[in-house]
Amino acid sequence: MSGLVLRNGLGAETFAWSIMFLLLPLTCVYYPVAVLPDWLQVVAWLLPPTYVFEGMRELLLEHTFRADLMLHALALNAGYFAVACLAFLGLLNSARRQGSLLQTGE
Repeated sequence: MSGLVLRNGLGAETFAWSIMFLLLPLTCVYYPVAVLPDWLQVVAWLLPPTYVFEGMRELLLEHTFRADLMLHALALNAGYFAVACLAFLGLLNSARRQGSLLQTGE
């Protein structure tokens, strides 16, 4: 999202906040993954916070720590972080070429 704000200006900030609020229900903060339809469960399991919330739910209800869920979340975070770094560098280079870095500010 930082790359989009650098590339497109502060107008992309609204988009960044909107994405966060749209993803919140898919991370299963309020309910377990099992209540989602099958096709949405696949999407939910692609998000690292889902593993954390499911692990917390397991810890509270069953008193069992699920290290496998935390390792899945760690692996997804590492992969997404690598992709995000590449995307950010690409957007930063694009912003430099366009000269839009000089036009940002509040």
